[in-house]
Amino acid sequence: MIATCGCVIPLTSDKIACCEWLAAGRASRLATPFAPGEEESGLGRGESMSGRPWVVAAVVFLSLSAQRVEAQQRREREPNSVYAERRAKLASQVDAPIILWGFTGREEISQDYVFAQEENFYYLTGHNEEGAGLILLPPAQGNHAAPADASLNGQRGILFLPPKSPDKEKWNGVRMSSSDPGIEARTGFPSVKSFPEMRATVENLAKLYPTLYTILPYNTELGGYPHEKAVVDWLQLAAPQAKLKDVRGQIAAMRPIKSPGEIAFLKRAIDLSLDAQLEAMKMMRPGLYEYQVSAKMVEVHAMGGSEREGYAPIVGAGPNSTALHYDNLSRKIENGEIVVLDVGAQYSGYSADITRTLPAGGRFTARQREIYEIVLGAQNAALAALKPGAHFSCSGKKDGLMNIAYDYINSHGKDREGRPLGQYFIHGLGHHIGLNVHDPGDHCSPLQPGMVVTVEPGIYIPEENLGVRIEDDVLVTDSGYQLLSERLPRDPDEIERIMAEGAKPHATGEHASAGCDLNASEGTETAEEIKNLIAKYATSVSDADAALASQIWWNSPEASFIHPLGHEQGFEQIKQNVYTRLMGGMFSERKLSVHDVAVQMLGDAAVAEFYWDFTAKLRKDGSPVTTRGRETQVYRKMPDGWRLVHVHYSGMPVTEDRGF
Repeated sequence: MIATCGCVIPLTSDKIACCEWLAAGRASRLATPFAPGEEESGLGRGESMSGRPWVVAAVVFLSLSAQRVEAQQRREREPNSVYAERRAKLASQVDAPIILWGFTGREEISQDYVFAQEENFYYLTGHNEEGAGLILLPPAQGNHAAPADASLNGQRGILFLPPKSPDKEKWNGVRMSSSDPGIEARTGFPSVKSFPEMRATVENLAKLYPTLYTILPYNTELGGYPHEKAVVDWLQLAAPQAKLKDVRGQIAAMRPIKSPGEIAFLKRAIDLSLDAQLEAMKMMRPGLYEYQVSAKMVEVHAMGGSEREGYAPIVGAGPNSTALHYDNLSRKIENGEIVVLDVGAQYSGYSADITRTLPAGGRFTARQREIYEIVLGAQNAALAALKPGAHFSCSGKKDGLMNIAYDYINSHGKDREGRPLGQYFIHGLGHHIGLNVHDPGDHCSPLQPGMVVTVEPGIYIPEENLGVRIEDDVLVTDSGYQLLSERLPRDPDEIERIMAEGAKPHATGEHASAGCDLNASEGTETAEEIKNLIAKYATSVSDADAALASQIWWNSPEASFIHPLGHEQGFEQIKQNVYTRLMGGMFSERKLSVHDVAVQMLGDAAVAEFYWDFTAKLRKDGSPVTTRGRETQVYRKMPDGWRLVHVHYSGMPVTEDRGF
């Protein structure tokens, strides 16, 4: 590897192209939207972003510090020659012009929308600004050679860019245009024109070619339907007589085998994702909310140079661990729960996909460890068979990697009913990653060197609130595979060790948590006082003792008690309806037990959360009642001490004969 004109390039790279490219200018990113060839009625929203360049072998990276930069371009990209080779390869597979649009920038109207190019367009151009178009001609041959060349002035491809708009650039940053000096060298296109000229070019081509290629829409998940339909509608107006053919398949067949530059970007995205997972292991503890863990992971990504996440972060605790793409992130993490963290960074457009499963309290329960080790065993079995020529799964074949993982899970362990666990492995074993976290790639096609895939077995048992997924990113090599996420531990003992180390600062009060820790002796003593009041409260319910309740509750019309049967307002109403009529009148015996109590101090107020179990006998016939649920209580510091001012309980599944 040598340094040439400020570029770090491999010995086999084109040094002259590198120097020409550097001399032409360097680029960066971010955005505001406008439709191709249209004038906006008003100025739009936009941002600019800069980042730290990373020197990676086999790729020429863009410097943000040297010359004039565009606000929308990605911080780093592959050299123009790579995109040109892709365009030439694609054009060689068709017999008619290929006509594509990038995204217009109007795909979303949200104020937090940050433009990102349509993946196939970016794969062929490396251009990350809105409103661009592309025309590629097939190799010159036969009768089409001369007139086609004439129509494009001898060029086999044209990039179309929106006209220059100084007014918009005042708001949204500099954009490339066909009038920029040296634009051909900067983009890697021999011909760059203004987008309004694209229609006339298509009309002329339609006179020479009865067929035109584009990406035709399909109405399935993630199909890009509105954008692709808009392109087709535009083509049918510009060339109504032309037959449109789909070029999606040809592009999709090129994308699975990654270039050295793509692999470099993926490795960077993966490394950032591993850093975030390690931080999550260190911070994980009961009392945090799912969104707090996600926020920390996203921060690690951004501070390391990630422009965004590859997908909405998934942090699912307890019952949420069994939902594959859970992204609400609103649950408070409880002790004893399992937490699935599926969070991947994006770097220069390329997305990692990493998942780990952690015990909230730092140690797996026996059952959690059993399921975890089964999933880990399935992953190891699949990895042992991963090599060129292997496939994920094919209908009618039993030798796929998916079959190996499924058979392992189905032959190890049982559910509560004694049934095999295969039924709880409810998704595929893996997928390709790249410009999309689910990049194109046929699960039945043989794996080839240069492909980057995930291997992610999982078991999800809703009845046990227990979901486990372990997901790693793998580069297929000539001799087997390279585990790109190897730095992140999978062994449960190692995970527990890292979590124990991370818990030490929280246990000793060296670091404040997100407002949840009691790190002062006064706060700890007050929390114990609240817990004693909760114990008294449980006794008052068990004994239907309104007198004891009056020692706990705030004797005020503002006290409240929300439960599935209604809303009691004021302590007098609570005494009558809860203690006297419900507990005393309906039940002859009753017992309320509380557990997993968590107290959060907020100055002169305190919030307590806990789980409870309630057993009783109905007074009318002696039949048993057993329920359980979760309760939130709010206490306030009064002149005579802490008083209970609000109770809200819910979530009471019947576990015996009946419930209320």
